[in-house]
Amino acid sequence: MRTVIGVDLGGTNILSAVVNEQGEILGKDKRPTLAKLGATKVMLRIADSVHAASKESGLPWSSHLAVGIGSPGPLDQNTGIVIYTPNLNWHNVSIVEILRKNLHKPIFLENDANAATLGESWVGAGKDEKVVFCVTLGTGVGGGLVIDGKIYHGATGVSNHLGHVIVDPDGPKSSYGNKGILEQYASALGIVRLAKEIGLKPPTGQKTTPKTFKEMALDGNVKAKKVFETAGRMLGIGLTSAIHLLNPSVIIFSGGVSHAGNILFKPMYKEINARCFKTHLKGLKFRMAKLGDNMGAVGAARLAWQALNSSKK
Repeated sequence: MRTVIGVDLGGTNILSAVVNEQGEILGKDKRPTLAKLGATKVMLRIADSVHAASKESGLPWSSHLAVGIGSPGPLDQNTGIVIYTPNLNWHNVSIVEILRKNLHKPIFLENDANAATLGESWVGAGKDEKVVFCVTLGTGVGGGLVIDGKIYHGATGVSNHLGHVIVDPDGPKSSYGNKGILEQYASALGIVRLAKEIGLKPPTGQKTTPKTFKEMALDGNVKAKKVFETAGRMLGIGLTSAIHLLNPSVIIFSGGVSHAGNILFKPMYKEINARCFKTHLKGLKFRMAKLGDNMGAVGAARLAWQALNSSKK
């Protein structure tokens, strides 16, 4: 059997999956990244995870033709270098070269948000759609764009940063220096910031997280509801720009903040409907990601399959 192995490298976990040409997962391994150990030891953990996924699949090592990696960036797909990633504290790490020496397989690298979008467009919520835009609402706000089954990178490989779209020119300054970017409102950090700004505190003994504030909002807490109304409205403003620029056929949501559901999405839809051209909304679908935690690894596997098939031409 012909397979590849997709790896989703995150600041918290490494997830590796053996994937066939139909997008089916045949074996999987998940383990903590332990980023504090440093790049060299994390590389060894990635290699160990890949071998563990292979073993779990029951297939011989020779059946795995290549390995695809989805990593936080920015990165250079052509040179195989992770230029910088704050949640791993990596600077100019030659991930492809190092893993190739460890695994003795062709290695292909991609931004994690792009890889996740590719997975959803292949066998997930974006299957058979022409233009797939995936929005990740996690610690930050990420975006990925797949057109006709291929990742869109932009001129220099740094496109799709939805979280840096300005939604309020006079808004708070981010750690990156810009003011009023979407990430300051619709991310996990943004929601906590909004809550602190209006004096909202979690119940005694509970953590200061979007999940806590979501539960408070669902219980009728007025301040908590206001937080998600603001986050949803700003998300709608940011997506209006994306919709007008990209004309996607589907927008897919993933990440922990997206689990807030209607308390976030209702004000988002209201804003989009008020601001978007009706021509751009016609036929546009909004969906939740289908692949869950597997989307990055499946997308990285798809990347490997595409690279292998392209090399045959």
